[in-house]
Amino acid sequence: MISPEIGKAGFLIGIFVTMVSGGLLLVVERGSAEFTISLLTFGIGILFILLIIVLVRLGTKKW
Repeated sequence: MISPEIGKAGFLIGIFVTMVSGGLLLVVERGSAEFTISLLTFGIGILFILLIIVLVRLGTKKW
């Protein structure tokens, strides 16, 4: 479905988003708006990484 190069780039972007938002979750105050946005961004990053993994696996599958 998608080339491995595009998959690698997407995976690195997903890792970056997840790591930055995860780091922010450690330092912002619980219950604040920043915590909520960081938590949402962390979840989106995880979902994005999983989607990229699935798409690359489907693209490299031999029929």
